[in-house]
Amino acid sequence: MPLVDAEGRLLGPFALMLLAPGVGSAVQQVGATLRTGTELSSLGRELAILTVAAHQRSAFEWEAHEHAARQAGADSAQLQAVLDGAVPDGLPEVETCVARTARTLVTLQTLPDDDYDRAVATLGTACVAELVWLVGYYAMLALALAALRPGST
Repeated sequence: MPLVDAEGRLLGPFALMLLAPGVGSAVQQVGATLRTGTELSSLGRELAILTVAAHQRSAFEWEAHEHAARQAGADSAQLQAVLDGAVPDGLPEVETCVARTARTLVTLQTLPDDDYDRAVATLGTACVAELVWLVGYYAMLALALAALRPGST
């Protein structure tokens, strides 16, 4: 998905970050760190992002990350499962845990003790923290896209 239109204007959340440049710059820095500076695998990260996109019905985020998820190894059936609000079958243990934890976070807005303990046992505390921040970040972007109406700015 392009990040700029034919006239070179930013699209999606990056355009919205310009509405409040000081905050937008900080938000962009957090996003860059979450996309490149975590222990999450590429597949796990993209499945978590798509879980948020599907839950929040964020078409922009889904379109922006679907190709990356496919490149990371997700197949059409797995992507459809995420879109349907399910944890995909056929994933390695770690990515299954990431997808399950992301699904729990978006639906409950928390991690019950058993889910937290299971995630820490599989992913480690640091990776669970990174996953929580990632899910929160993309939920924030989805909210901004829904509320601030890109294209009308």
